[in-house]
Amino acid sequence: MTIKKTHPADIADLALIPACKKFTATILKDNKPQTTEFDSLDAARIEAAKLNATANNGRKALVYAITADGRAILVPALYGRTPADAGSEAAKADDKARDAKAKPAKAAKAAKPAKAPAKKAKAKPAAKKTAAAKRDGSKVEIVIAMLTGKKAVTRKDIAEATEWPSINIKAICARKGMKLKKNADGTLSASAPK
Repeated sequence: MTIKKTHPADIADLALIPACKKFTATILKDNKPQTTEFDSLDAARIEAAKLNATANNGRKALVYAITADGRAILVPALYGRTPADAGSEAAKADDKARDAKAKPAKAAKAAKPAKAPAKKAKAKPAAKKTAAAKRDGSKVEIVIAMLTGKKAVTRKDIAEATEWPSINIKAICARKGMKLKKNADGTLSASAPK
């Protein structure tokens, strides 16, 4: 195992952590940071472990120490830990969350070689169907429905229905394998998608 040399700026930051009075546990959920503030590092680590156990997006909660001037310093997972700390509640929660994440990952790695290539080919169309089912009523679906409907439509009609200021109808038709027709009166229609 290679030991990384600590950068001098990181050493300076680590020296500031003991003086900090506020700590936060932060995790990204739905691309938005969820942050909780604590008065002690142990409380923030316990919350981070709880967040790690409940997060299903593969992200880890980070613990930050907040200095008196409001600067956030990332607290490394092993910061301040000694073998004597192994029995602390924060350490147990961290270890439990780490073990819970490691077990499914090992099972998934073991299952990968057992899969046959034919099964993978079958799984992809099913995934596309479920994605398409979720996207019913999307703006592209609205465009397709309007173009393949009985009533002729204009670009303006489509733009108003989708609430898009600009729309590349030709590209949507090409992507879906549709043949776009522009009538003499400026209306549009298309063949059914493939």
